[in-house]
Amino acid sequence: MNKFRRVVLDNNLVVSRMISSRGVAVRAFDLAYGNCVLLTSAPIVEELRGVVERSRFDRYVGLSARREFIDRYVAAAKSISIQHEVTECRDPKDNKFLELALSGAADAIVTGDGDLLCLNPWRGVAIVSPAEYLAQAE
Repeated sequence: MNKFRRVVLDNNLVVSRMISSRGVAVRAFDLAYGNCVLLTSAPIVEELRGVVERSRFDRYVGLSARREFIDRYVAAAKSISIQHEVTECRDPKDNKFLELALSGAADAIVTGDGDLLCLNPWRGVAIVSPAEYLAQAE
């Protein structure tokens, strides 16, 4: 039984799933997508939409398919209005994931980012790698 009900997926997992059909990050994305309330916010969606426009992903999947994937992901996720400002991450660009977790009462953040992983646990939120998420959620 998945103990994580409300989950924030770092954009690196979303992009990994967008361009690939296998791997630990893909399995973690698929498990969360099928079994959890996925949380997102306007700043995270904005970053994600910018990332999918990058031409370096053309060799994996076409631009229209990337946009469609993100549209489906955003539609499936619960959009949270950010209520808390956070400045605790050593990489300020990652604070938006902490803000979302706090504002959305997340159980976990799933990420491969060391700047976030080093905070685990953070204010009652588990911050776990895709492999750790799979081990704890499957």
